[in-house]
Amino acid sequence: MIMKIKVFLWSCLIILMVSPLLAAEADCPVLVRQALDATNSLCEKTGRNEACYGNVLLQARPQVGVANFTFDQPGNIANVGEIQSLRLSPMSPDKGEWGVALMRLQANLPASSEQLVTMLSFGDVKLENAAPVPTTLTMQVLGRDFINVRTRANVNAGVVAVLEPGQTVTAVERLNDNSWVRIDVPDSGERGWVHASLLQTDSDIKQLNVSGSTAPSFRPMQSFYFESGADEPACTQVPRNGLIIQTPEGAGEVRFWVNEVKVSMGSTIYFQAQPGSNMTIAALEGHATVEVDGVIHTAVAGTQVQVKLDEQMHPASPPSMPEAYSMSDVENLPVNNLGREITIHPPLSDDEIAVLQNNQSNNGNGNNNSGQNGNDANTCVPPCDAPASSDPANSPAQNCPGNSCNSNGNGNGNNQNCPGNSCNAPGNNGGGNGNGNNDNCPGNSCNAPGHNK
Repeated sequence: MIMKIKVFLWSCLIILMVSPLLAAEADCPVLVRQALDATNSLCEKTGRNEACYGNVLLQARPQVGVANFTFDQPGNIANVGEIQSLRLSPMSPDKGEWGVALMRLQANLPASSEQLVTMLSFGDVKLENAAPVPTTLTMQVLGRDFINVRTRANVNAGVVAVLEPGQTVTAVERLNDNSWVRIDVPDSGERGWVHASLLQTDSDIKQLNVSGSTAPSFRPMQSFYFESGADEPACTQVPRNGLIIQTPEGAGEVRFWVNEVKVSMGSTIYFQAQPGSNMTIAALEGHATVEVDGVIHTAVAGTQVQVKLDEQMHPASPPSMPEAYSMSDVENLPVNNLGREITIHPPLSDDEIAVLQNNQSNNGNGNNNSGQNGNDANTCVPPCDAPASSDPANSPAQNCPGNSCNSNGNGNGNNQNCPGNSCNAPGNNGGGNGNGNNDNCPGNSCNAPGHNK
């Protein structure tokens, strides 16, 4: 009799212990679904360079000097440029908490485009904005000549665009001595430098952020530090902590600097990162080109690339070769809450991985044939991996603004027909020549309107 009572008591104890676990397991999918549905509803009107508080619990810290900052309730929307950091809560079925935040970003997409990049963060995630608070100034082209927009603040730098007389542009940064200003190139999504003497404004250019000539320029949250918790999900059917970045269809490659790692993508990419461990960049569809210290590897759909990080979340080694991800790591990701619907690509087979790795091993530090290079893998748009002709109108190099086709990372090496890469854009290479002709361009094929800077 005593034995039966003991067995009964043990059975009751086990039931009492297991019941909360079963309840939590049952509650997890419901909590995830409710959180994502709430995010979809509350964040539907999130606009350009805005962040939305999707689901509890989030902690936000504003940039220094930002007043009247409110981002503490689901449905709150804030300017991304005013956010210094975000901390999202991990899954807690007992408390009904699972942090979700949505952002719509411009990154390097044209200002004239209505398309935006979607960034969805969920679970135990920390985000630190590495881009400064944006500054802008309206300026106008002086005189009657066309003027060059250059890759660097130097009259011998490559040309990314040409501005017309009287054209109005938006300046975003300046050199410390105010001699050059960096502008948003109209309708291209790129940024470039113009000599300040060629522009005019009624305002003081000293209100612009100071930047170095060769320093990259970031729009809000285009550069950030990111950390995700390494704990296993609280229960099944819960996405692993992390963030997803999705670029709009047909927009070409969009650039981000994540933990100081350069990532160029045209796709849907899932990120995880822990200090002293790895940052994982997984291509759920499309591709992501990852660069550290001039070494480039590309994750295609069904694969991931990893970068070793130090304790300060800085890259400690070049990116790994692409490898297949585990379907169990990605199958529960909230891809239905992005800007466009996708189907997560299944992991590549061993044979497919072998071919992919072999191709990247034999193509110069993992550079692919998209024309990207070790010095500026961001500015190239295919096809620029073919020799340039003497006529820019017939040259693939015309699709690579700036200095993106004149380094060894290009599919066919240096472009000898265009010294200084001056043949792939209107104008001359630092000129003063009245017609813009450049003697280094065979057949005087660079005769665009002349200008001095």
